[in-house]
Amino acid sequence: MTGKLSAKDLDAALGVIRAASTADGSHPFELPVIEELTKLVPADQTGYFEYRMWADPYLPATTRDVHLVKEPGAELDWHSDEICSLLSEWPLHDSHHALSTTALRFSDAIPNRRQRLRNAWYATVMRKHGVEHEMKLWLPSPPGVVRGFFFVRYAGRRDFDERHREVLTVLRPHLEAIRERWERRHRPPGLTDREAEIVHLLRDGLTNQEIADRLVISTGTVRTHLENMFGKLGVHSRTAAVTRAFEP
Repeated sequence: MTGKLSAKDLDAALGVIRAASTADGSHPFELPVIEELTKLVPADQTGYFEYRMWADPYLPATTRDVHLVKEPGAELDWHSDEICSLLSEWPLHDSHHALSTTALRFSDAIPNRRQRLRNAWYATVMRKHGVEHEMKLWLPSPPGVVRGFFFVRYAGRRDFDERHREVLTVLRPHLEAIRERWERRHRPPGLTDREAEIVHLLRDGLTNQEIADRLVISTGTVRTHLENMFGKLGVHSRTAAVTRAFEP
């Protein structure tokens, strides 16, 4: 797997792992990690994203537990009518590739430039903001959650190459392990994995029925988890549970 990677590539990859392993901020991957990634895969903008995807995958999620850390660059208004109407035309939309185990480039989905010019997302969104090339790497995540990294290059730059794809794919299991360790360190104390998941959904304002639908469990099971959670946190309401779970 590492046949195409140079010693410089491997050193840069280790730099990413070191930066990610030693960071303990409010996001799973802080800006120093993004900066190390950009040394490994040069890009005009690089970032980490994490959000909950609702029933309609083409509507952007806006929850309080979104993690977004990125270098400065072109900004999109994800709630504009134009962006929302074109999301289904985006070849690298998370709904298509969130389970991918390798990094993917925009050009992997549409290799022919003439075809790219006919793609509404490329012609209307990417070119409007000066973006010519894009690559994404997704991390494993629970159902309904999307986690990953994005890399973009502006007009006039070369596309990402196979070496970039390979080194990110090699890094993926290490980044996954680092994300899991961050989750364990920041999980509300004393709660099980399921209880922690439910208290995050409470914080998002979901009802018992919505939580049951999201987790594919019964509302009775949700109530049981809530009762256990209330007992552990020493509270008697959903609002108090969220406050207690996420207080410093």
